[in-house]
This record gives sequence, C-alpha cells and structure tokens, in this order.
Amino acid sequence: MNGNWIALHTVPREGEKLVFKDQGIWRGPLDEFGINCMIPEDITAEIFVLPHDEGVLFRGRITGRVTLPCDRCGDVAQADIDHTFDDFEPYPAGAEIVLPTAAKDAGPQQRSAPRKGKKGTGGKGEETPAAGFTTDTDESVIRVAPFGRGIEINPATLAWEEFSLALPIKPLCREDCMGLCPVCGKNRNMENCACGTDRTGPCQAALSAFKAKK
Repeated sequence: MNGNWIALHTVPREGEKLVFKDQGIWRGPLDEFGINCMIPEDITAEIFVLPHDEGVLFRGRITGRVTLPCDRCGDVAQADIDHTFDDFEPYPAGAEIVLPTAAKDAGPQQRSAPRKGKKGTGGKGEETPAAGFTTDTDESVIRVAPFGRGIEINPATLAWEEFSLALPIKPLCREDCMGLCPVCGKNRNMENCACGTDRTGPCQAALSAFKAKK
C-alpha cells in the first residue's frame, strides 16, 4: 500500500472525509497472507481524518460483504461487514510538523511533535483526542515524509488493519450447521451417515485401544 500515502498538509485543519473503494486495498493483502476470503460485494471504507497538535485522529466505518469457509463444514459462509472504529496516531517523536490551517486562517502552522508518551497540552481537566489511545506510533499509518518533508499518513493501511479485525473468527454457513461427521467425513447438513451415535474418530479409536491394552 505504498502508493496510498497522503501529505498531511493537504488535509484541511477542520478535517476531511476520505472514501476508499479500491478493492485492491483488501484483495492484495488477502492474497499476500493466504487468507481464504472472497469479496462478492465491494468493501467500502469511509474515514474522517482530523489533524491535531499531537497527532491525527481517524474515525471510520467499513461496510461490505465477504465469504469464507464455514468453520464446521467447510462450505461457503457469508458475512456482512459493518465495522466502525476510532484510532489516534501520534506524530513520530521529534518530527517537525506543518499543520494545515482552518479555512479562515492564513499560512501553515509549524510545530514540534511531542515525544511519545506525552498526553494533551490543554488546560486542567481538558481531554484531547489522544486520551485513552496508545502513544505508540504506527509507522505503517503515519511517518516522516521522505527527505524529512513534513508528515504523511496512510489511511488505507489503517482501513486494511481494521477490516482484518472485522472478519469473523469462526464463520458459519448457518447458525445450526451440523458440521462434518468425525468418522466418515460426510457433511451432515447434506446427508445422514451410517456411523450411528458413536462419533469416535481414528485418533480416539487408537487411543482407546492403547488404554485397553494397558
């Protein structure tokens, strides 16, 4: 996703909503990591990006549909994705930050990024977007631009990270999926088998025989 870096100074000081519809954002990493997941309905990510004195706030929503192998029987399982997230990425420590200004202001605002671990600089009791978030900088999402020319952000990488978290851990083709027979391997959703109620598989049978001899 190296082609998705955006110069922070191009984002308005009051924030901007970015929409990502390029399916390569999802399909590329799925292929790269060998994840058996198909996208029958386009995935869309909408991310509101808000520059702040200490870092950048990302507030997003990912929607769409995927298919994965059922955790019980291996058939196709369909899952709707509707995932929202908030993420705050602090600036790299010591970086010189040129923040965009509000529309009514004129000229850029240059600041020195606070060191990692530093919280808000507002008045007493004032909470900043950084409150409650980690102070570690994810350099795949925010970095010093090449040759030290300001800060760049990569919301597409963050969108992929959140998309991967939204995938179901144990997808099911249906809630009452009966799975595969552990003896003969038949799909019990499709046909009955003659294995009866004894579901002892080869491994369990070998173990039982070992116990009997002992």
